[in-house]
Amino acid sequence: MSRRIIRRVHTLAGLFIAPLILVAAFSGFFYALAPTIETWVYKSELTATSSSPAQPVAKQIEAAKRIHPDLDVAKVQIPDEEGKTTRVLFADPTLPSESYSRAVFVDPGDLHITGELTQYGSAASLPFRAWLSEGHRSLWLGEPGRIYSETAATWLGPMAVTGVAMWWFMRKQKNPRKPKKKSRRQAMQRHTLIGLIAAPGLVFLCVSGLTWSHFAGDNIATVREELNWMAPEPNTNISGEQSAQIGGSGHAGHGEHAGHAGHSGHSGTVEIDLAQADTALQVGRNEGLTGTLQLAPPNETGQAWTVSEPRQAYKMHNDAITVNGDNGEVIDRLPFSSWPIAAQLTSWIIQLHMGTLFGLVSQIALALLALGIGALVVYGYIMWWRRRGGKNSGARVALRELTWKHWLALGILLGGYSVIAPLFAVSGAILFAVALALDFLGKDKNAKPNAEAEDTKAIKEYSHTPI
Repeated sequence: MSRRIIRRVHTLAGLFIAPLILVAAFSGFFYALAPTIETWVYKSELTATSSSPAQPVAKQIEAAKRIHPDLDVAKVQIPDEEGKTTRVLFADPTLPSESYSRAVFVDPGDLHITGELTQYGSAASLPFRAWLSEGHRSLWLGEPGRIYSETAATWLGPMAVTGVAMWWFMRKQKNPRKPKKKSRRQAMQRHTLIGLIAAPGLVFLCVSGLTWSHFAGDNIATVREELNWMAPEPNTNISGEQSAQIGGSGHAGHGEHAGHAGHSGHSGTVEIDLAQADTALQVGRNEGLTGTLQLAPPNETGQAWTVSEPRQAYKMHNDAITVNGDNGEVIDRLPFSSWPIAAQLTSWIIQLHMGTLFGLVSQIALALLALGIGALVVYGYIMWWRRRGGKNSGARVALRELTWKHWLALGILLGGYSVIAPLFAVSGAILFAVALALDFLGKDKNAKPNAEAEDTKAIKEYSHTPI
């Protein structure tokens, strides 16, 4: 593909899409660190101060139900470490969606209620992180606001690819002179260096962000369902066959940013024998489930308890079993290794994007990536301003200069991507119209297009930046 086409796309997208990317990076910086900040903000709710041995889970649930006697217990999250509270989650129809629940925090030692908060998503986000999530996802504008984040995500990958391609075309053109301070060439050097380092991260954020976006996320979910790439669910029917149900709760990509919590509600009205919670927990531990465990009671008569390993830092697998609460019989086993590989990858990618897979390490890495994206945008605008003075942008590409090979390559690359990410097509069409308008307004009727001169000028301005 013509290097001038690549440069034109990169420049125009940088000028008009970069503000959206900058906003997403700014909110993403704080969202990346939110899991750690959250532990400080809600330390009193999350900390168990009693030194007494843990009471039975049934008693902990009873203590929590005194706070909400009219609500159904949806799940119970039981830590395996001393000093942490048990979370009893209640399904509340007054909350925005089933991804939200009322969380009552119980000190397992003395059954003291340390607090009550709203919890969101499969990452167990409390109000502060859920608020940041909403801002990062939609700027607190609801569904219409999701267009901003999806548009930004769709362009992260193309911006990274075109930027690396520009460096590749010009990498052998060295300028031995040291760039002057505050010059365009100095800004280009820094933009190039940061871009090459951050490019893999940009592609990752593009892929992972689109997974749970609105329009592209729906398309990706459809593909996953058709290819049977959804996360399976364990069988809970005590009298039925032990078979996993695939994709019963929708795609996991529409979650933490858009509710990718899976099923977090409990709509049944079946009376729960709380003593069965201790049986289910003990069986889960005996079956090798580790870390914090999540118990989900049956929502219909004749169904089993679900015991699972929720998403936790440094936990690469989320195994689950179902247990007959009456006698402790294991009804079904669903190890993470039995998931389709695409479902496993999706789970890891989502957790990496949220900064939870590797705890503080992944949070710091994402925060640094967000700062790098911000620097890329700033240096990009500096380069544009110092070169053009606010008049024009990028090298012109006359449509008649494009060969059928160029059109074919553009059609395959952009067309295929646009099918998955329709907002890329819409924003790309707008950029194309803007490019035509800029070329028309800035066109010198007496001058002939000189593509080679423009390319030579760009190469002379470029200084090789070794990595």
